[in-house]
Amino acid sequence: MSSRCCLGRRSVLLIVLVCGASFWTRLDAQRAPASANVAAESIKCWWKTDKDAVLIGEQFTLTLTCGVVENSRTKVAADAKQFEATALSLAPFEVLGGTAHEDIQDPPWRYFQREYHMRLLGETFFGQDVDIPALKIAYGMRSATTGEAEGRDQTIVLPALPMRVQSLVSKSAKNIRDGSTETFGDIETRLSQARSTLTAAGVFFAFAVVLLGLSARKVVGRYRERAPAKKRPLPAHAVLRGCLQGVGLLKSDVAREGWTEEMVGRALTLFRIAGAVALGRRVAQTVVDRDVDGRTGQLKVRKGRLSRKRTLVSAPTTADAIARQLANGAAPGPRTRMALDEIRESLIVFNAAHYRRNGQLDVTALDAALDHGETALRRMRFSTRWPWPIRTADALVKSVGRRGADV
Repeated sequence: MSSRCCLGRRSVLLIVLVCGASFWTRLDAQRAPASANVAAESIKCWWKTDKDAVLIGEQFTLTLTCGVVENSRTKVAADAKQFEATALSLAPFEVLGGTAHEDIQDPPWRYFQREYHMRLLGETFFGQDVDIPALKIAYGMRSATTGEAEGRDQTIVLPALPMRVQSLVSKSAKNIRDGSTETFGDIETRLSQARSTLTAAGVFFAFAVVLLGLSARKVVGRYRERAPAKKRPLPAHAVLRGCLQGVGLLKSDVAREGWTEEMVGRALTLFRIAGAVALGRRVAQTVVDRDVDGRTGQLKVRKGRLSRKRTLVSAPTTADAIARQLANGAAPGPRTRMALDEIRESLIVFNAAHYRRNGQLDVTALDAALDHGETALRRMRFSTRWPWPIRTADALVKSVGRRGADV
């Protein structure tokens, strides 16, 4: 009884092994054609001759073109040595030499082309159709990342090409071949000519630009000689901007070193210039180079963002001159009057500190005067940047004040 049970188990196991083997055999058979098709779709080659018929000993050109796939995963590798002229065996034709052209990239394809110079020798071929024998091309699939081979090397076969000896068309030709003889070499020649032409055009264009620049410079030079340009003074808002920048630098220096005689003089210069602008008086301006330093009482102001010139600005305004202007009846707007009062008070403080006979500087008074003067400068700069709205607002304030006084 036990022996029969063992025999049954062995029979079942044998059947399972046979079925599994047949299943995997069928699966491999199904996979093999698919991989072969993938490999065949990864390379394509064709060849042609420039002549359909030749004489004995006459040279002709055989052109071989191949396209292989190269992507991020795999690439087709074909040994370049098999395409050399010395490696081809196309008997009875003789390969005299070969030419390799530069590859052309058309992702995911890369095309390469070889030209071979051929001839046929022998009296027995006269008046016959002689085939250029079929050509086998070996290739393999490689990994694009590691470069390792994937599967076995494979081959494709190019069909034989019939060649008529001393005839127009061979007997086995089914149709007339394309008579075009253009190759990659012709493309390279045209690209080289195009690059040379483009380079020459660029050189001639550069010469034209240089000549145009010289002509324009000459014309501008004549115009300057005939009508010299007038130097425009800095506008009021530019002068006030320079004063505000000077106040900012002065504050940083005072915070670092404290008040000194030189810093008191700088403050006087800034508020004298600001007082002249507020009174509507002209300030002295001298255009100099960027490296020239001004004298005592002068403020260096930048003339423009891209200009290498600077303007030295100065003014002799005093606190008494501002007081007389405010008391002569021609009262300015309320905003300008407030700014003039603050500038006059700052001038009084800095003038007393600058011309004192003895004693130390009153740091608290100087700091307060500097802050009040900066406030006045900002108010004035706002008024100069937006003159029409400020004038309209001042006129409204004056009219309301007069009506209130009449009532």
